[in-house]
Amino acid sequence: MKRKLLTELDREMVLAQIKRLELKKFYTVEITERRIKRTISQNGLYWLWLQCISHETGNDKDDLHEFFKQKYLADETTLVLGKYVVTRKSTTNLNTVQFKYLLDSVQIFASTELAITLPDPEDKRWEDFFDYYKDKI
Repeated sequence: MKRKLLTELDREMVLAQIKRLELKKFYTVEITERRIKRTISQNGLYWLWLQCISHETGNDKDDLHEFFKQKYLADETTLVLGKYVVTRKSTTNLNTVQFKYLLDSVQIFASTELAITLPDPEDKRWEDFFDYYKDKI
C-alpha cells in the first residue's frame, strides 16, 4: 500500500492501518519524504535570467549554466565498482527549495558581481524585462 500524507486525517488512517496488521506476518513499512521537483516556472525564470546575463556579458548561456552549477551546487559522490566518482549535481533533480537557493544565488551574483538586475515575476519591471529577453532565448 502506498499513501500520501497530506493531512492529520491521512496520518491517523495510516496509523490505524498499521495497528490492524497481523503480527504473525512479516511486513516492511517504508516512509519517504516526498520532494517536489523544481517547477517549470522556476526553470523558465532561470533560463531567462541566464539569457539576460549571456546577452549582457557575451558569455554562452550553457557555459553560464555550468558556471553557476559549479559555484552553487554541491558535488555528489557515488561509489562505482569500488571507486568513488564525483559528479556535479544536475538542476533537473533539484526540489523547489534547492532551486530557489540557486535562483537567489544567481540573482545576488548578477547584482553584486555584474551590476545586472534580474527582476522577479512580481517586480513591476518584470513585463518589460520578459518582453525584451524572451525572444533572445
